[in-house]
Amino acid sequence: MALMERLRNSTKVIFWILILSFGLLWGLADTGAIDAIMIGPRSLAEVNGRAITAEEYNARVNAYTQQYQDQTGDAPTLEMRASYDRIAWDELVLERIIESEMERLGITVTDDEIVEMITGPNPHPMVAQYFTREDGTIDRLAMQTAIEDQENASIWLNIEAQLREQRSREKLNTYIQSSLRVTDSEVEQEFVRENSVASVQFVRFPYASVSEDELTVTDSEINSYYRANRNQFEQDKSWRFSFVSYSKLPTAQDTARAIQEVADLRADFAQASNDSLFIRDYFSDRPYFGDWLNPSEVNWFLADAIALNDGEVTEPVIHDNLVSIAKRTESRAGNETFTRVRKIQLNFNDANRAEQLAAARDIVARIGSGASFESIARVNSAHASASRGGELGYIARDEYPTAVSNAVFNTRVGNVTQPLEDGDRFLIFQIVDRSNREVRIAQFSRIIDAEGGGTVSAMREEAVDFREYADLDGFTSEAERRNLDVGEGFATKDTPFITGIGQSQILLNELESIDRRNTLTDVIELDEQFIVVYVTEIIEAGPQPLDEVRAQIENTLRTEKRKQITRERVEQLLASNPTLEGLAAADGKDVQSVSSLRLSSNTLPGAGREPLVVGAAFGAELNAVSPVIAGENAAFVLMVTERTEPDVSQMPASFRTQTRDRLQMEKTQAFQQVWIERLREDADINDFRRFYM
Repeated sequence: MALMERLRNSTKVIFWILILSFGLLWGLADTGAIDAIMIGPRSLAEVNGRAITAEEYNARVNAYTQQYQDQTGDAPTLEMRASYDRIAWDELVLERIIESEMERLGITVTDDEIVEMITGPNPHPMVAQYFTREDGTIDRLAMQTAIEDQENASIWLNIEAQLREQRSREKLNTYIQSSLRVTDSEVEQEFVRENSVASVQFVRFPYASVSEDELTVTDSEINSYYRANRNQFEQDKSWRFSFVSYSKLPTAQDTARAIQEVADLRADFAQASNDSLFIRDYFSDRPYFGDWLNPSEVNWFLADAIALNDGEVTEPVIHDNLVSIAKRTESRAGNETFTRVRKIQLNFNDANRAEQLAAARDIVARIGSGASFESIARVNSAHASASRGGELGYIARDEYPTAVSNAVFNTRVGNVTQPLEDGDRFLIFQIVDRSNREVRIAQFSRIIDAEGGGTVSAMREEAVDFREYADLDGFTSEAERRNLDVGEGFATKDTPFITGIGQSQILLNELESIDRRNTLTDVIELDEQFIVVYVTEIIEAGPQPLDEVRAQIENTLRTEKRKQITRERVEQLLASNPTLEGLAAADGKDVQSVSSLRLSSNTLPGAGREPLVVGAAFGAELNAVSPVIAGENAAFVLMVTERTEPDVSQMPASFRTQTRDRLQMEKTQAFQQVWIERLREDADINDFRRFYM
């Protein structure tokens, strides 16, 4: 009896497994997952029926990765890799879209065209580079031999594919440009615009002169503006979220460990007979560089090496997330003397010049009484060197104006200069050393990294532990229980800059996969931290709610009312004072003058960016006071006293050619941007990456 019961129970289990399996399959069919599975792991997407394979996608990403490694010698960060993923994806999707559009337009490349590009009178440069003799002619025999060699078959197939792709794009560009021709009239208008000159007098009435007390914006006005301009407040899909973070940055212990590792190598480095081999064998994070350097060419963090004896090694120095030591391997007398300095910089303007000069003099007095130059620099200096106590290393005489250099180079080593004025800043220098020695230096460096098996692993484990308990007990409760700081963030689709986090394509990718609020993510690893995110709100694409844009609308309406009030006041003044001089005197202003104002300029000298006012000047009647002109930042009344327009018949041929080419390029670029965006909107894109990545 017990056996039969067990069999019946087993049958029930099998029955429910089958039911769930069929339900899962139907669900997958509804989501398109079955179609994706049938396509297989080689296909990540279909764009207008054209597949994007895993191989080409990975090849594109790897190409970007390799290019970065070749250029920098470093592996890309996690965020760089995520950016390369997005770039490669966008490129491949766009390529498929353009391919399908070219097919629709009937743009094709025949085999005969490819043959012509390879073996014709003028082979494509991609081909010609391999078969060009020293005299510039093509070695046809060598070309034919290479074509007929079966071992080269795959190479020629690759060349053919690249040539076909390039020629098809050229045909597409020709097609686009043929419908966007630049007319003679457009070129002539550009010639007139760039060569029309006017002399103008004007009186300016800033909108900012209207006081806040004069501006009233009602709820009715705000509501009306919102209803009439809802399209201005369109937003993409966005996410609000809370997060906790666990830093991957090096701890004080990690820094101390790196310093000790480098310090332990000092003695061996000093005894090494081959510095480049030592740097390689002990895995320096900076390569060997052994050229001669004068003192000003030595980085500030290696400056101690200048004063060493040959073969001696500096103490470890921290800089740029590295710990470095330097060995002076060789030295010789140079032709120029350099001075090692520390610097304190105090910036000033017209309003606080006297105050900053007094502060600079006080600093000099405090240092003279025994205060630490470096400590004061860290707190008071406005220069980038403040964090390192003002250390600049060695400088040359021509790095500063003559008056400053003379003071620096005439001050004894160990002393401090008086405040030296240089533009809008006061400079105080401490003279550390002087030298005319040129040196060879070997630098050994070690990156200060968070220990992978220690700091990073511990932070990852803590983040995972938090995530598990937050899933059980709630994100907020668990964060409070652990006394963790909870950050708030906001992200918008296709915008990698995320409020609360900063630039992060990794996090954006994660958020774009979330469609439900109150979703807790797995632990997300960023370049400098692990984070656990709790999505609190998902805002679908569409107009922002009125409450979110109310302040923006109110500011817009206030600006419009300032313009209206200013324009009405100036119109009343102008009615009573019909001359520029009388108008200016009536409001306590001056008449300003501009000569040689160009129509092509958007800026009115003395008034800032005012394209509407510049345009009005070239349409105004000569020697007549204009009506009130509403500019961007002020209202204007002007009078054009002189205006010169060029004779189109005198247009140089070179100008006509260059301008036509430029306008053609601008037209094409503007059209392509709109055209590609329209093609994207109309494209049929099936993205299956979520099933394979």
